[in-house]
Amino acid sequence: MSGPDQDERDRVRSYLLSQAEKYGWLELWPRIVEGRLAFLEAIRGVGEPQGDFRPDEGAWTIREIAHHVLLGSRAVAVTIERLGVGEPADQVHWADPAHAPAVESLAELRHEILADSVAFSNLATRFPDNVSLEPTAPHDMFGQLHCRGWFMFQRVHDQDHARQVQAIKDAPGYPA
Repeated sequence: MSGPDQDERDRVRSYLLSQAEKYGWLELWPRIVEGRLAFLEAIRGVGEPQGDFRPDEGAWTIREIAHHVLLGSRAVAVTIERLGVGEPADQVHWADPAHAPAVESLAELRHEILADSVAFSNLATRFPDNVSLEPTAPHDMFGQLHCRGWFMFQRVHDQDHARQVQAIKDAPGYPA
């Protein structure tokens, strides 16, 4: 999956930071949940044969995407927690299916994503709205993001992968 061009990256970064600086944690929370619910809805009802369908050579499967979303969400949560208390945070290392293959079934991954969703949502109550936005951590596409910028990023990430799942479902040869 290729990434956005530089203009799109700049637009998304501007959106993430402007929203994260304009609104507090609880005001952002419904947007974050909306993104996660879109992803969960995209994988709802997908069985194992569909979850392991690869639309093209080199493309990710739905199960690989779910694994990536889960591991990415956990890594983003750690980044938010560190930045939220003023500690430095390393660049998030994304789970690439080639290097971190999913061993769980899609049903197990969905259950883990549900549990992670509750934990991730709780971040909205962990920090005050006046938390310092000075500490940042680098994102490989969107540059330096502060803790609420990373919180907003998870919404964009989940929605992007929900669209990716839908594209797989719409691909020729997708199992019924």
